[in-house]
Amino acid sequence: MNTQNVDSIQFDNIMNDSIKIFDDKTISLLDDLFNTDYHEDEPGAAILILIDNHIVYQRCFGLANLDTCEKITADTNFRLASLTKQFTAYGIILLEQQNKLSRNDTLRHFFSEQFQKKCPFISNHVTIQHLLDHSSGIFDYEINDLEDHDQWSDYDVLETINDKTFFTPGSHYRYSNTGYILLGLIIEIVSKKSLEKFSYENIFQPFNMKTSCLYNSNQTVIKNRALGYIKQTNEENFIMFDQSSTSATRGDGGIYMSLHDYLQWYRHYHILSSTSKPFLIDEPPSDTYHYNLGWFLPDSAGKIRLHSGDTCGFTHQVFRIDDEKRNVLVLYLTNIGQNHEKIQKFNHLIVDKIPQINPNNTNLLWNMVTLTR
Repeated sequence: MNTQNVDSIQFDNIMNDSIKIFDDKTISLLDDLFNTDYHEDEPGAAILILIDNHIVYQRCFGLANLDTCEKITADTNFRLASLTKQFTAYGIILLEQQNKLSRNDTLRHFFSEQFQKKCPFISNHVTIQHLLDHSSGIFDYEINDLEDHDQWSDYDVLETINDKTFFTPGSHYRYSNTGYILLGLIIEIVSKKSLEKFSYENIFQPFNMKTSCLYNSNQTVIKNRALGYIKQTNEENFIMFDQSSTSATRGDGGIYMSLHDYLQWYRHYHILSSTSKPFLIDEPPSDTYHYNLGWFLPDSAGKIRLHSGDTCGFTHQVFRIDDEKRNVLVLYLTNIGQNHEKIQKFNHLIVDKIPQINPNNTNLLWNMVTLTR
């Protein structure tokens, strides 16, 4: 059964050279995979592939809302989860370019005297750069009893931080949602605007991203919203799994966005690698991976960038290739929790049969999820 939502397919601006490197056979391989994995009456996925800034593949499958039977389209807004981190990092860089902060600033420059008295070591030794790199060593807020709050806010997270770190800040890598939550708060403190308003004025509006937004637990109406679902073990039907106690934090994973809006981001946003040295990830399974401004890198060159997104009811992957031979964007969004198996099937297809978009360092495709805990 063909389950793609045909009305959302837009092959705009495809040039003859792009068709030659992404032929009908390749498109059929992808269609066959996705039509097998997704069904028209279940939660689904939205996939976008660009080569040299031309859309060579765009498909949407399944339903954004099982109750209303609203189909997933290229305008459907998914909760991005950790794909949000690249936008938070971008906000920090914008403020640095405006001379409003430095990535070498420690936390004492931004947070209250009460926080500094409670956490003197962290206040004086953890920098913005450490937060960006996941090298702060700050304890994860998720180790607390998450049932203490129906939904944790950024300030709830701030209150739970204690003055201990896993290691000397800047000495090792440890993935940290807490760090990116703090970065979101720093953006608010420095800009004197809510993170929602800052993101709208500096990213969404100037880049013509028409429906993107940050989740707000007090304002839950989101245009074209996909709800999250999950299929429990040994169960046939999907159940709604859209919110959890950690779903209201923002800088680490709170943006809702569509394929169309992410495409606008891709076309307007300039890679910031020249402004930051990638940080070496010094933990298994590799000693060559790096992290830089919301992206995993297979090496320090920064020509290939990848990230996963994983939260209740949503699983995503994005990667981009920017080298002398090609510019590639591959975005795969799903409103299904713990959907790694289907994404890995897609990755295997890329590696085995679609060299045009193979990122040429396949190990990071398989290992990325483990690096985010």
